[in-house]
Amino acid sequence: MRRDEITEAELREVAELNDRHEGNISQISKETGFARSTVRRRLDKAKLAGLVDHTREPIYDSPDLPSDEMDTEALVDHITRRAETAQAAADSRDWVPIKIKIPGPVGIVWMGDPHIDDVPGCDWPTLRRHIETVQSNPAMIVACLGDVSNNWVGKLQHLWAATEVSDRQQWQLVEWLFDQLRGKLALLVKGNHDLWSGAGDPLNYIKAASTYSAEWAARVEFRFPKGEPFKVWAAHDMPGHSQYWPLHAQQKRAKFTGYVADLLISGHRHTWGWAKFEDDFSNRVYHVARAKGYKQLDDYAVRLGHGSQKYGHSIVSVYDPLAPPNSRVLLFDDVELASDWLDFRRAAYAEP
Repeated sequence: MRRDEITEAELREVAELNDRHEGNISQISKETGFARSTVRRRLDKAKLAGLVDHTREPIYDSPDLPSDEMDTEALVDHITRRAETAQAAADSRDWVPIKIKIPGPVGIVWMGDPHIDDVPGCDWPTLRRHIETVQSNPAMIVACLGDVSNNWVGKLQHLWAATEVSDRQQWQLVEWLFDQLRGKLALLVKGNHDLWSGAGDPLNYIKAASTYSAEWAARVEFRFPKGEPFKVWAAHDMPGHSQYWPLHAQQKRAKFTGYVADLLISGHRHTWGWAKFEDDFSNRVYHVARAKGYKQLDDYAVRLGHGSQKYGHSIVSVYDPLAPPNSRVLLFDDVELASDWLDFRRAAYAEP
């Protein structure tokens, strides 16, 4: 058969397509891959063969306008590149390097949930005292574990009536906090209250450019001019709960994920504690901890029958990169005491 001949099956096919697309030549051409002229030629022969139902052809001719959608192949290429860039971005955030510019021990204040606009529930006297301590010690930095403000949204907005600040004033207070910690806030792990803001989160615009921000969890590696890096898995919270062991979630991560961290820490639950372990087989020394946060008066917790702890608003890790593994990390629940101890440890590194 000569190639320019058209079989009856091909004529029936183009007739069926014509019926399905109501005579739209462009749609038939797009589906078959044939040029519009080829489609027309085949349709003409199908009509002569009596295969086209003329009663179903429209009596009008609409314009064939260009689509505002991407070409299918271009769309496939685009989403392939997006998958590649998204994976590269995710890979780059696994043990994010944070470089410490000064040698010797450094103190990192793992700031528990501030809930800074929870007035009068937030322990402002302690918060301000801790901020002043951080500001006065050049070897101290801060990593916030999330829930910077209540940030009530949606059905929870009625709770603004129970506080003494407005939804607008909360951002004034957040801006004040970030301004006080400018040059000190190395890490911001966003909690559930922060993430309620969605894509237009004001925290993204208020925080300093030098602050690394992550949603819910971050694995970071603090690197020093000399000595071993400090690997920390920080999260607003981690999966797992035990009424007998408040650090169950952190210990579960340490034991069963395969990630090697010197410290695993979170906030969220408004309780605090820490523990130190040596792995039986690897002899790795690691710490697990939780910071209570600054929300001291909590009517909701009272209604649920929970108590209220007084200490551990923030947990401070004093890290000595040149010390042996078993004494490289010291944890404190008292920010002022940690600052004094940091000064003592750094004095040993001072040039004679």
